[in-house]
Amino acid sequence: MAASDIDTLWVGAPFKPVFDPALHPALTLLFAAVGLVYAGKFTVTRGDLTKEAMFAAISSAALGLATVIGAQAFGLYL
Repeated sequence: MAASDIDTLWVGAPFKPVFDPALHPALTLLFAAVGLVYAGKFTVTRGDLTKEAMFAAISSAALGLATVIGAQAFGLYL
């Protein structure tokens, strides 16, 4: 496969983000705040394994979304 063949495969419509780019900084802060709150709850909770797992999962998902949307706020689309 030649380089010109690869170039023809990549031709298409430009990427359009799911959320309006003006909302990305606010969404980043929102998801980071939610993630940090649940990370704090995870740290304080002792003994109940199901609550700890739930708080850890919520915190991980929210902080992961904050990272991806924060990268999009700076123009890096992952």
